[in-house]
Amino acid sequence: MSSVHLASEAGGLGQDLPALEGRRFLFVTGKGGVGKTTISGALALAFAARGKRVLVAMCNTKERLSAILGTKPIGQEVTHVAERVWAVNISPDKALREYGEMVLKVRAAADLVFDNKYTRTFFRAVPGLYEWAMLGKAWFHTTELLPDGSNRFDVVLLDAPATGHGVDMLRVPKVILDVAPPGILRRDAEAAWAMFRDPARSGVVVVTLPEEMPATETVELVAEVR
Repeated sequence: MSSVHLASEAGGLGQDLPALEGRRFLFVTGKGGVGKTTISGALALAFAARGKRVLVAMCNTKERLSAILGTKPIGQEVTHVAERVWAVNISPDKALREYGEMVLKVRAAADLVFDNKYTRTFFRAVPGLYEWAMLGKAWFHTTELLPDGSNRFDVVLLDAPATGHGVDMLRVPKVILDVAPPGILRRDAEAAWAMFRDPARSGVVVVTLPEEMPATETVELVAEVR
C-alpha cells in the first residue's frame, strides 16, 4: 500500500516533506476539522517552491482552499491559483459525464445517457461509482501530458473526505475491479489501483491534532491503510 505520513496544522510535515517529493499522487485525509485543506495548500506551495507543477483536487466539498491561498473561488474547472499551483473542486456528476464522453466518444450519445433521469438514478445506485468518478478524475490528471511530452502536473494532491469516507474512497478502484467487465473502466481502475499500491508513486498524508479522539482515529487509520 502507499506510504503513510503524518501531519498537523500546527506542526506541518516536518522532515517528511523531502520523502514525498517523488510521489505523483498524495492522498490527504484525517478526521473532519483537523486542517486537511490547510495542509493540502501548504504542501502545494511547498512543492511549487521546489519547481513542481501541482494540482490540488477537492471532492465536491464546501471550498475553503481559495481563502487559504488568497485567490478567487475554485470551481469545477481546473484553475490556476498560485505560481505552479492549480486546483479543482470535482463534481461527481460532471466527472462521470466527462468519463462517459471519453468512453462513448460521441457527445450526442453521452447526452442521451446522462440527460436521462432513469439512467442518473441508476448511476447513483451503483456502489462506488460516484466515488470513482471523483477519484478517477483526480488520478487521470497524473496521466495528462503537455505538448512537449512532459507531465501537465508533477504531483496531484487529493484533499480527500474525512477519515472513514477517505479510506473507503482509497479502496474504490479495487471495488471497480471486482465488478467491471474488460474495457476502459477496468483498464483505468487497474492503473489507478497499481499507482495507489506503489509507495514509490503515491502516499497517504494523515492530518491530525494533538488531542485524544483525533489521535486515536489516526492510529486506527494508519493501521487500516497499511
